[in-house]
Amino acid sequence: MTNDIEDNNQPILEIDEIFFSYSKDEKILSNLSLNVNKGEFVSILGDSGAGKTSLLRVINGLEQIEEGYIRLEGQLLSSAFYHISPEKRSIGTIFQDFALFPHLNVKENIYFGLNKKDKYDETFVEHIINLLRVEKYLYRYVDELSGGQKQRVSLARSLVRKPKLLLMDEPFSNLDRGLRVEIRREIKMILKNIDTTVILITHDSEEALSLSDKIGFILGGKIIQYGTPFDIFYNPKNEIIAKAIRNSNILEGEISNGIITTEIGKFKSHSKFKDKNKVKINVNPNQLGIVRDKKQFTIIQKEFVDGDYLYIIENSDNKFVVKMNNSEEFYLNELVGVVIKDTNVQIINISL
Repeated sequence: MTNDIEDNNQPILEIDEIFFSYSKDEKILSNLSLNVNKGEFVSILGDSGAGKTSLLRVINGLEQIEEGYIRLEGQLLSSAFYHISPEKRSIGTIFQDFALFPHLNVKENIYFGLNKKDKYDETFVEHIINLLRVEKYLYRYVDELSGGQKQRVSLARSLVRKPKLLLMDEPFSNLDRGLRVEIRREIKMILKNIDTTVILITHDSEEALSLSDKIGFILGGKIIQYGTPFDIFYNPKNEIIAKAIRNSNILEGEISNGIITTEIGKFKSHSKFKDKNKVKINVNPNQLGIVRDKKQFTIIQKEFVDGDYLYIIENSDNKFVVKMNNSEEFYLNELVGVVIKDTNVQIINISL
């Protein structure tokens, strides 16, 4: 099995070198491996078309893989010749649109699918209802609920079945930003409280970093980096991940006596490399600044984010993202220069 993660815990979910496609012409998932430990909150991060939703669909059994294996608590769920149907997998799924039944009230939605013959745990169901604070609107219909309330009902409906694994497919994307931050923080606390194992599918790096114990970055149908948010944030494996996670600026340079010379200035190399090594470095937006006494770049975009200004500047050759505090404001279409505020950088690619 591909060793994507080193951990002493026994994984609850094992995905071993799987392949999947919707047609013969294009592999959607290709030799993908992933281990998820019990109780972990794992985010799968990547651009549209990278294979995130397809990965969710093969885990919950909506699609069958062509090669490889998927196991849950050691039980085989899928292979090229074996496939357990979704309803028999003990896996809960929350979709982007919540998939609630509009003709049923909240209580009926939550209880839908619970098997009365198996004498489900009524005390646990009530515990989940109270934990998610939906008891006040049990007899309302879906159309009478806010986005945050629908989110809680959808989560309650999944959790009362006591799934071994909970899959969440972009569940916060339909909420406005303020509510999205509040709801996801609350839901993470609830899921940790009941020790639920979660895989979240998302394209939002902020969401993945804030919620996750581990993040898997998927590209071209493979998990190309898997680690803690700290690892992914500070040690992205390549420039695609660096740009996705941090709006990073990727610069090319040459090393001489531990100094990396680039088109905008000099940075430090904290590792020993041969002189004249060609490298690519990861320069974060807050390591750069802009000034008015040079006229090298034009400000083409400006945003106010979490108390700071985020600028995109460009000239005929380059484009950079710069993050500045609000002590001085610059304006769209203004001509500015770029300066280096922090010379410590990470080398992400070396051409020997």
